Amino acid sequence: MITLLLLAAVLSAVPSGAAFVTPYSRSHNTKPVAGVATLTSSGSNDNNEPIFYDDFGDADFGGSSSMASQSMSSLSSRMSETKNLEASYDAKLARNWRRGNWGVRGFGLEKTSASGKPAIVSVVAAPTSSASVDISLPQDKALPEDRKVAVGRSDGSIFIIQLGSDYLTSFVSVSNPNEPATSQWMSAADVEDKSNNDRPKTKFGDGGIESDSTESKQQLQQSQSRPFQIIHQFQATESEEPIHNLVYHDTIEGIQLICAAAGESGAIKIWSLDTSESRSHGEELVASLTSDHSSKIISLEAMVIPSHKAAEDERNVLFSASADGTVALHDLDKKGELIFSCQCLDEMKTFGQVTCADVSNPTSWDGGCDENDRDVIFLGTSSGYVVGFVAEELMAAAASSAKNSDEVCPVPSIQFRAHGNDSGAGEAVTAIRCGGHGTIPNTTVGTSRMTSKILLTGGEDGAVKQWEILAQQSTFGIRLEHWPRMSSQRMKRRHHLFKGHDGAVTSISQQSKYDSSKFLTSGNDGSIRVWSATDGEQLYTMDGFTSYVSSLACLGRDLLVTDGSGQYVCVHDFSIDDDLDAGYDLDW
Repeated sequence: MITLLLLAAVLSAVPSGAAFVTPYSRSHNTKPVAGVATLTSSGSNDNNEPIFYDDFGDADFGGSSSMASQSMSSLSSRMSETKNLEASYDAKLARNWRRGNWGVRGFGLEKTSASGKPAIVSVVAAPTSSASVDISLPQDKALPEDRKVAVGRSDGSIFIIQLGSDYLTSFVSVSNPNEPATSQWMSAADVEDKSNNDRPKTKFGDGGIESDSTESKQQLQQSQSRPFQIIHQFQATESEEPIHNLVYHDTIEGIQLICAAAGESGAIKIWSLDTSESRSHGEELVASLTSDHSSKIISLEAMVIPSHKAAEDERNVLFSASADGTVALHDLDKKGELIFSCQCLDEMKTFGQVTCADVSNPTSWDGGCDENDRDVIFLGTSSGYVVGFVAEELMAAAASSAKNSDEVCPVPSIQFRAHGNDSGAGEAVTAIRCGGHGTIPNTTVGTSRMTSKILLTGGEDGAVKQWEILAQQSTFGIRLEHWPRMSSQRMKRRHHLFKGHDGAVTSISQQSKYDSSKFLTSGNDGSIRVWSATDGEQLYTMDGFTSYVSSLACLGRDLLVTDGSGQYVCVHDFSIDDDLDAGYDLDW
């Protein structure tokens, strides 16, 4: 009771006009009210000793019950207000995602490399967390205002950008004598803001932005306060090979890591970022992994292998898969030390080359995990097959074959044709995404529980398919089954086939793992499409990109960051308040 009364006293000290900040508040300058403020006076206190002002000095905690009742009533009112604000924000986000209502801003990097060759953005990556519950979809975590994104370019350079609120921040090359000639140093340039995003009564005109009132102009000027910023920039490859896979990961120890793959060699490099420094010279090359793969890396995933015995046994792991059919796990807590590698699809000519891969959402250790809820590695192949391996079984196989010179992968836990006819001609699986919990209820058979998980696949023909994956403990380990198993079968609560892309599907993502009612896809046709997972309806299309979109990076539930616009990166903001009458003209 004393704790509640203290909290009520703190809340009552907040001025009535102050903003009440929730985890989703858009207020930037609101400061929390401190319980005890410390000030230094140079007047009557000759020793300049701190003078303590106790906010609770005048509080009468032994007062009447009516005072306590008023405090509790005030606290209850504030709590109710907070819940209403959060519910309103959630409803707004859901409405905007459903209707396709969003604002656009972004930043542009120099269009040429240090050697003068054309350079474009080749991949963007959202930061992932070491916490198991956040690793797969970082957008489900309450993120701070200074959110960052990692950007890889076709010239082999990597940038860590802190997102801003400006419509466009353009970064241009500047002279820096401390940088080698092979690197490119960029700084922000002044760019006129031409946005109408989330701003009342503004529209585009021939001379830039036109406003219907002086008040709108003032509101427009006040909103131009936070430009995009380069936090780190460095050259990741010596020969300017394009970055095509990128991981931006926070480990359990709070260390920020960048894992990148470039070119066709199969090499992977890991950098540690010094967060106390910025812009340059705060990057340390931790490991260069060159012996595990012999061809292009098609997937890099940071994951946490949970322990079903003790929470402290969780491990930060980097999963990699190559077009040559090899997969590997490296320990990020031990500078990329190899945990396991094997040739999964070597002599199995039926499957062909590996074209895409993903890892199922890890389960955090909570002392009561479903024993069959394991991390599964799914591989998509050029022949249209999906092949799955339980990660723990791969690690067990590595331990049992540690004394042998050749490591052999176990038999796949699942394999099925997801796309294409029996011939498999031109029907490769080009994108794959684990979609969280499915809709088939758990059933108990003896001591074995079956759980359903969602798997989304995209094909070379532009088709997207949704599957339910069932797991069951068997004598030989975890056995996985897919549904539907035949083309004549249907899913009861979800749609199976989605058609709309003209050309191969390049990426699949979700706005939140807690909301599996919709998902996003991008394709070679230069469009992003948002789908209803329950009835198969295409909700809307996001287009206007100059090339195909290879990355769909969600930062929080409100922001979607994409490439596909040359040297520019687009930030699509779904937290705007109202529908906009005017359209968007990205005059970049």
